Amino acid sequence: MKQSTEKPWVVLRKVEGDITAEMLCEALRNADIPCEIKRSMLASGLGAHSVSLTGNQATLLVPPEKLAEAEAVLEAIDFEPGEE
Repeated sequence: MKQSTEKPWVVLRKVEGDITAEMLCEALRNADIPCEIKRSMLASGLGAHSVSLTGNQATLLVPPEKLAEAEAVLEAIDFEPGEE
């Protein structure tokens, strides 16, 4: 059985809407911080990634060793959860 050598990613933030998640993830990538988005079942099931649906949350994931750096990037762009 093949074992994965990849480290699990950690949650950076949960944000409302895929558009916000995409913008924040792009800011992190521009700072050389890998970022992935885990979309809600609501958006995934409906295929509604570009619209704002009530309760549509997306989760930003980063490597554990980049967590503090990623938080600093979000702080530098003055992003606070729930501040949309």
